[in-house]
Amino acid sequence: MVLEVYYLVLQRYFYQMKENKMEYNKPIPLIDNDSSKYWESAKNNKLMLQRTKNSKEYFLYSKQLINNIDESDSEWVEVSGEGKIYSFTIVHAPAGPAFKDDTPYIVASIELTEGARIISNIIDADPNNISIGKKVKVVYEKQSEDLTIPKFVIDE
Repeated sequence: MVLEVYYLVLQRYFYQMKENKMEYNKPIPLIDNDSSKYWESAKNNKLMLQRTKNSKEYFLYSKQLINNIDESDSEWVEVSGEGKIYSFTIVHAPAGPAFKDDTPYIVASIELTEGARIISNIIDADPNNISIGKKVKVVYEKQSEDLTIPKFVIDE
């Protein structure tokens, strides 16, 4: 289910990229009010998640995906960017033409040390040496002046 959502999001990004006629040749995230703090922080090499003030539960935007979260009960906090691979897939059939030259690539669900999960790519890794439970850490890929994407590398 998580990967299905990932691919639906990619399709949405392709549409936005086409509409904006950007120079960057891959899909760009739709940056809205709910996600702007995440993307702005990434430009400064910081991984920010939301956390409930009462239960201290971390979650990646959107509050719409978490039950019973009141706007006043959440705050943005910087997290370590360290975690482990919860699940992954090695993509051989690209999610669109922009990813054709990247295959095979790794899409993973990363369980951060703080407990939240984030879907991202694992880069600079041999797909044959990836396994659930391996430690990873965040790195930042600057795509343009306006877009930096948090990705992960194996933390050996």
